[in-house]
Amino acid sequence: MAEVILQDDLTVFPHTQAAYRVQLTREHIYYRRTEGKPRERTVLLSDVVGCHCLRGRHARDSAAYFCVYAYPLRRKVISGDWTRHRVCTTFRVKKADNHEENHAVAEQWRLAIKCLLAGQNIGPHTALEVSRLPPSPRLLVLINPFGGQGKAQQIFRQRVVSMLGEADIGFNMVVTERSGHARDLMRDLEVSQWSGVMVVSGDGLIYEIINGLMDRPDWEEAIKLPIGLIPGGTGNALCCSVNYLLDEPFESADQVLHSTFVLCKSVVSGSSYPLDLVSIQTKSDRIFSFLHISWGFISDIDIGSEKYRYLGEARFFVGLAQRLFDLRKYRGRVSYLPVNGLDGRAMIQEITDKRRQREKRKQNLLRSASRQNGEGEITRSMRPAQFSRSVSMMEGSRPRNLPPRSASVSQSFDSDLPVTPGVDSAREAVLFNEQTDSGVSTSERMEESMANGHARGGDVHASDWRGDDTSGNQVFLPCSPHDSQDASGNPQDDHSSNSATNSHSGDSIDSAIDISAANLTLSTDTPTQAHSHTSTNPPVEASRHGPVDSLLPPLGQPLPDTWEVVDGNFNLLMALNVPHIATGFNMSPASNLDDGMMFLMYAMDTTRSEMSNISFKASQGRISEVDQAGTGVIPVFAFRLEPEAENGLMTADGEVIEYGPIQAQVHHGMARVLMWKPVEM
Repeated sequence: MAEVILQDDLTVFPHTQAAYRVQLTREHIYYRRTEGKPRERTVLLSDVVGCHCLRGRHARDSAAYFCVYAYPLRRKVISGDWTRHRVCTTFRVKKADNHEENHAVAEQWRLAIKCLLAGQNIGPHTALEVSRLPPSPRLLVLINPFGGQGKAQQIFRQRVVSMLGEADIGFNMVVTERSGHARDLMRDLEVSQWSGVMVVSGDGLIYEIINGLMDRPDWEEAIKLPIGLIPGGTGNALCCSVNYLLDEPFESADQVLHSTFVLCKSVVSGSSYPLDLVSIQTKSDRIFSFLHISWGFISDIDIGSEKYRYLGEARFFVGLAQRLFDLRKYRGRVSYLPVNGLDGRAMIQEITDKRRQREKRKQNLLRSASRQNGEGEITRSMRPAQFSRSVSMMEGSRPRNLPPRSASVSQSFDSDLPVTPGVDSAREAVLFNEQTDSGVSTSERMEESMANGHARGGDVHASDWRGDDTSGNQVFLPCSPHDSQDASGNPQDDHSSNSATNSHSGDSIDSAIDISAANLTLSTDTPTQAHSHTSTNPPVEASRHGPVDSLLPPLGQPLPDTWEVVDGNFNLLMALNVPHIATGFNMSPASNLDDGMMFLMYAMDTTRSEMSNISFKASQGRISEVDQAGTGVIPVFAFRLEPEAENGLMTADGEVIEYGPIQAQVHHGMARVLMWKPVEM
C-alpha cells in the first residue's frame, strides 16, 4: 500500500456539508466520504500541473482553500478517442475559527503537492517549507505571428497562458518580426537566466533557434537550453513527434492542450530529453537540422505549397496532389555509412506492432479507470467556461539580476478557437480571492497599472491575470496582507519590490505582454547583432562553431570504403531524424529523438500509382509495408548526396538550403527538448 504523506478530513467545494477523508501519496490524491452515500475519487499526480491556495472573498469566511489543477484523459462520446480535459478540485479547510490556522494547513498541502510534482522525495515526517521548492521557472516565449494560419498569438493568449499560470511558470514573450529574428536573439541571449525557450510556431522557428544557439562561442552549453513546443504553424513535426513518443493523443485530439500539458509537466518537474542534431555541410555553409533533409518529392511539396499557407495543414495535401500529377525524377548519387546489423523496415514493423499492442492495453486500462472514477458523472459536470484565474502564493522572491518578465491570461473576448473546458471556473473566480506575497491582489495591481496607461512587465506572473471581470459581483472581500506568510510566520518578499520594470504604453492587454527583443538580457561576450543579419543561412565563416564532423571528409574528396552507394533516377530522398515530417505524416515510426542515427529513405523510378501508395502508407505510419523495387529504408550515421543537375531544390527542416553536393552526420543528443523520458516499446 502506498505511503500516506498527508491526511485530513476536508470538504470539497462547493459541497461544504459532506466531509471527505483526503489522503496524499507519491502517486495520487485520494478522497472518499466519511459518512453517508459512499463516494470516492482519485486524482493522479501524473495528471496534475499545479496547486494554488485560495481564500474566500467574504469577510466572515475563515476557511482556507487549495485548488488542484489536473488534466486527466477522458474518452470522447462519439469518436471514442481519448483526450485530456481540465478538472479543478478545490478542497476547503476549516480546522479552526481563524483563517491563519486554516491557511497554514492548506499551505502544507500545497507545498507537499508541489514538492511531489517537482520530483522531490518527501515523507510523512518531512518538514514542508517554501525553501524546499525550486526557484520559480521562467521561459522565454517566441511567437511567429506569420506561421501557419497566423493564429499563434491568439493560441498563446487564449489557450496556453492559463495553464502556465496554474503551473506557476513565469515568462517573457517576444513576437518575431522577420525571418532570422529568433536566430539573432539566440546568438546573444544570456541562456543561464532562462529555464527554457517556448516556441509557439511551426518548425521553422525551432530551426532558427537551434542554428542561433549553435552559432555561439559557448555553443556546447547554449545548445542545452531546453526547447518547449506549442503547435502554432503548419507542419509542427517535432511537436507531433514528441507527443507520439510520449504516447500522448495528438492527431485526433486537441494538439495545443496536450502540448501545453507536456510542456508544463516537464518544466515543473525539471525534465528535459536529449535531441540528436544533424550537421549539414554544403559548398559554402554549415547548418544544423533536427527534423529531416529532403530532396525531390517532399521538398517540392513543402516549398511548392507555401502559397497555400492559409489552408493550414491541408496545404500539404494540395501540394501532394499537384506533385503526383507532375511527378519528377532527379538524377544523382547517394553514399551512406550504414548502421551495421540493423534492418530499417524490420525495425519499423517491430515498433509498429508493439505500439498497436500497447495501445490496446492502454485503452483497456483507461476504460477501467474511467469506470472506477465515475466517468459519466465527471463528463456531466464538465461545461465550457472561461479560464478565470485565482492564484496562489508564489515561492520566494525573484533574483535581482534576472530580466523582467511579463504575462497575460486570456480575456473574455470571442474567439473562433475552442475554449478549454473547466469545472466551475467562473464561480471560482467570484468566490475566491488571490493569495499573493504582498497581500495585495494581483488583479488590483494590474488594474491600477492599466488605468495609468502602463503595464509593468517586471512584477507580473502568468497566474497574475484573470479573464473575467468580477468586480461588479464580488461576494467576498479581498484577503488581508497578513495572509502572506511563509511556514515560519515571516512575511514573504514582494516580487514587485525586487523587479526591474519595463513600461509599455497602451491601454490594452497587448501592451503588457509584447516584450521587444531590446528588453531581454543579452550576453556581454559579443555585441548585439539583432539587426545585422538578413540571411537565414549565414556564410560558413560565421558558422564555424559546433562539433567536428569526424565521419565526413571534405566535400569533393573520396569517401571511405565502408560507405555504400546508390545512384540513379530518384523521385524521393529523405534523411529522417524524428518520426513525423508533419502532422499526419509519420514517415519514420522507429525513430527516436536520441538514437544517434537517421533513417535514409529513397524511392527510384516510381510511377504515380506507386508514389501515391508510398504517400498513403507513410501518412498512416505504415512505411514498412512499402517493399517495391527501387525503394529503401536504411539506418545511417552519415550520408553524402551528389545531384547531377546544376539547379534544383533541397530543404532541411522545411527550409531551403544551398543546392548542390551536400553531406551530413548525426551528433548524438546535443540539444534538449522539454519532455520526459519517452515510453519504451
